[in-house]
Amino acid sequence: MWTSFISPLTDVDVWHDHERSDGRRGGMPANSDREGSKPPTAAEQYGKAQKFWRRKRGLTLRELDAMKVGYSYSMLGRMETGKQKPTMEGAVLIDQALGADGVLISLATAARAEPYAGLPPATPHFVGRKDALAELTTELIDKARPDRSTVTFVSGPPGVGKSAVLRQWANTHEKKFQLVLYADLHGFGPRAPSQAGDILEALLRGLGVDDTRLPSADEMRLALLQGHLRALDMSDKRVLIVLDNAKNSSQVSQVLPGTRNASVLVASRVWLGGLVMSSKAEGINLGSMGKFDAISLIRSFVGDERVDAEPDAAARLATLCGMLPLALTIGAEQVASNETLTISQHVDNLANQALELQVEDDVDSGVRAAFGYSYSRLNASQAQAFRLCGLHPGQQFSSASAGALIGVPSGEANRLLEQLVQYSLLEQVALHTFRLHDLLRVFAAEEAHRPEWTDERETAADRVVQWYLYAANAASWRITPKRPDHHIHLPPPPDGIEPPQFKSFDDAYKWCQQELPTIAGIAEMASKRGLLFPAWRIPVEFFDFYIHSRPVSAWIEGHELAYAAAETSGEPLRIAQAAEELAEGYLRRGSAPDLERAWRLDERAIEVCQDLEPNRFVAFAYVEMGNIEFERGNYAESARWCEKGVAVAQAAGAFIGETLSRTHLGSAYRELARFDLAIEHGTCAVEMLVRADDLHGVAFAAVPLARTHRLAGNLDAALRYCEQAQEAYKTTSDPQGFAEALGEKALVLFELGEHAAAKEAYRSALFRLRELDLRKVSALQADWATLTSDE
Repeated sequence: MWTSFISPLTDVDVWHDHERSDGRRGGMPANSDREGSKPPTAAEQYGKAQKFWRRKRGLTLRELDAMKVGYSYSMLGRMETGKQKPTMEGAVLIDQALGADGVLISLATAARAEPYAGLPPATPHFVGRKDALAELTTELIDKARPDRSTVTFVSGPPGVGKSAVLRQWANTHEKKFQLVLYADLHGFGPRAPSQAGDILEALLRGLGVDDTRLPSADEMRLALLQGHLRALDMSDKRVLIVLDNAKNSSQVSQVLPGTRNASVLVASRVWLGGLVMSSKAEGINLGSMGKFDAISLIRSFVGDERVDAEPDAAARLATLCGMLPLALTIGAEQVASNETLTISQHVDNLANQALELQVEDDVDSGVRAAFGYSYSRLNASQAQAFRLCGLHPGQQFSSASAGALIGVPSGEANRLLEQLVQYSLLEQVALHTFRLHDLLRVFAAEEAHRPEWTDERETAADRVVQWYLYAANAASWRITPKRPDHHIHLPPPPDGIEPPQFKSFDDAYKWCQQELPTIAGIAEMASKRGLLFPAWRIPVEFFDFYIHSRPVSAWIEGHELAYAAAETSGEPLRIAQAAEELAEGYLRRGSAPDLERAWRLDERAIEVCQDLEPNRFVAFAYVEMGNIEFERGNYAESARWCEKGVAVAQAAGAFIGETLSRTHLGSAYRELARFDLAIEHGTCAVEMLVRADDLHGVAFAAVPLARTHRLAGNLDAALRYCEQAQEAYKTTSDPQGFAEALGEKALVLFELGEHAAAKEAYRSALFRLRELDLRKVSALQADWATLTSDE
């Protein structure tokens, strides 16, 4: 979990001899050999090096600040304790000012590259909240329940510091637990709150579960989480799960593991009464800070000397900020960054902001005044970046996509965003990835919607929509380059649009994973602006990614917007493509209402193409209708619809449409015991895909053909196709497909009399499928039980 960076430059090693934590000189810190101590982070190593070089030059923090290195002395102090990472631009200036010969630049590079690993670090200027912290310790450790998960939540209004309390307690007590898992539930933000599957994915990734073992179904993800926690419980190891920014009790309840070794810490704006009832949770209501703690927070930024010189002004600042930590942090940062004004003068300016914002007895006026005052102190480029970030529909966003909003290259955007982080207006969650606090997002969006920024706002929204269109198109081409009929060639991007370039399948797949939560928001943004082509095309470009990764909820959400945009446009082919791809999403979810919705969508795809030449969308729609009938057990009807799919695909010259139609037609004929036709169509599909070198398609067609050969008694052929599918699925990184091929192979091996090998393959397939698809598990178990009933 912990990383460290050791520079090859010899001067870096010097500060180990000068900066002993116990005040002594020479050697390593006194506790460096203590079992379980954390190695210093790269940010902490940078801080120690900066402190060494500053002292070597005989400078105080204020004197270094006066050298125009881009940071206030309070920021420099936080950097020296490792609580704030330097920007690369700032590190260059500091390195030059201190004559460090590139040492600080080298260490800053490592600090910037060091991601947050799971639990974010504690808030740098945390003060007070002793009662809340002590109560959390009592509930989560001292009174941990022996028979089920221990659940405690912190509630309170926005800006009161709930997340800070969670992070402070979790970072302070992490050594009490074998493992700490963290997820932001995005309960309050620009888009809908995180779904159960997204939350469980974050927790599973914290356990080291990678894409190859990540189930698609929510219930499978929860079962996998519970399995991991039970395994740890067998060794008496406890786990802390931190769930930040929850919308309500229902959102939390869906992801609670229930295992007795889990302590769950939740934050929400609302009182989670449902958790109290269902999980015997204990709640702590967090209010504004007391006056003493509020002034202590100001001291941590401004320093004792200035506060002691103007105690009344400091108290007035605390009052104006409503004693809320978020507002206090932003207001105090502004005071600390500009010593040319007294605290009193800063407070007068802040009071004017509050007066302008005051509406009757609006309790938020002080918070908004702090935001406005800090915003007014930004330079033009920083202010533009801040307000335009409020338009981004993602819960978090990359510097590249922010660059599209702002209209600057990604490197310049990253520099601006890092500067906003320094002023506590933005939070960095990973390398090149940022997010806004919910209250700051609202403030930034309101600023962007002022009349004077209309042209800027409209242009920025157009740019970011175009950026996502070109990026999604490039990713889709890289994911399935062997399926050119799935893609379109876009004209050169508009001036100022620099979409990412993907060198490999892995690069494109990773980008799609990262941007998946944003795609529906971008499509909605485009639709509201009347940009119907990108509103349709951006989700559609993700279709091949969906086929590989099976994120059904996101698939349906994005494609519903694509379908609506297509219907608004009135373009038949857009409607047909969005409708049949959306139908496939509902078909994969598989409930009775989902199948009915899929059927109506396929009917719509066929309807709008009645007066057009045959096309692949109609072929796919016929195949999906055949699959729906197959799921319902109507195999003759399934075959009839799939025959239509073959005919339309051939007439349209749709290669993938024909192979898919033949694959499913073969399955329908197999269930009708017409093995000659089943083998004919299945073999034709596999051979076509082999000639096209479409490995994923080969694997997809080979498994049902293997099943057909097994049921027809052709066991050697069945085994060959199973092994062919396994190899192809392995090459194309599809763990669920591999597990399905392995399950069919187990059945073939049993019929060949190789019972030991069959049982091993069956157990392995079942283990893999349990993490991925419960319906496939049930089907394999039923087949195995039928086959082995006489054993």
